[in-house]
Amino acid sequence: MKDKHFIDWESHVFGFGYGTGEQYTLKALKEFLVLCEPGKNYDYQVLEKKLTPTIAWLMINILSHADIIEYGTSPRFGWLTTKGELLRKFMLHKKIDDLYEMVNVDSEYIHCYPDYCNCEVKCENPMFKAK
Repeated sequence: MKDKHFIDWESHVFGFGYGTGEQYTLKALKEFLVLCEPGKNYDYQVLEKKLTPTIAWLMINILSHADIIEYGTSPRFGWLTTKGELLRKFMLHKKIDDLYEMVNVDSEYIHCYPDYCNCEVKCENPMFKAK
């Protein structure tokens, strides 16, 4: 995943901080993804203990809608999707301050979205490709 792909994805999923909320949402997102090991189910009780129940369940709900996590019969024991594993790998190699600087792009930046691409060629954002 490229930085641009993350910038566009974060803006689409969490992008209402406008330079003030991102440090909190990025920290919560990274902490959530650290607790979700690829190929394994997460345990909601561990998430609640480490993140607080409020943050854990906000992340479970948001990330389910964003196709980052999936679950069978209960969201209490879900797992990372392919996109989730890609996002986790990307975020684990970045510091929160670096992610924060990355998503606070200048007003000249033109975002791509799942249903509209501003790229010169076909959008190759793996976070927006169809399932």
